[in-house]
Amino acid sequence: MRMSKNSINIEVSDLYYCSEFCLLRTSRTPSNPGRRFFGCKVPKENGGCGYFRWINPEPSIFVHQYPEVESSLMIKCNGGENSCDRLKQKLKDVEQERDTLCEKLKDSEEKLISLRQKLKKVKLKRECAMLKLNRLVLLLLIVLTVKWFFDMV
Repeated sequence: MRMSKNSINIEVSDLYYCSEFCLLRTSRTPSNPGRRFFGCKVPKENGGCGYFRWINPEPSIFVHQYPEVESSLMIKCNGGENSCDRLKQKLKDVEQERDTLCEKLKDSEEKLISLRQKLKKVKLKRECAMLKLNRLVLLLLIVLTVKWFFDMV
């Protein structure tokens, strides 16, 4: 059976093997780069069935039959890997920036706590100074009142 360049032969068993959808994946191994396959979405070590089936021929056979398609698939695959690598790097950069911002936030919160404590101390000192001033004014009024009283007598 000859397929068009853009078609693939998918059997129903590929879609519902072991009661789970099999994922259509692309191999990124050095020995089979760009080859598409169906594989069970549940890893075998987690109870999956281990189903696996290539959906396109080996690259060497495919290159002879459809060199322009293989070439475009490899370019797309390589571009996809590059995009994936760029996205992974972007994610790492964003995570690093998040960690840096979290550290800055933590430092800022510590500084805020320290400043609040200093403000509290300054307010207490000011209140103490006002109390001392009020006591001094009261003492001065008492002395003046006593002097005035004795001057009148």
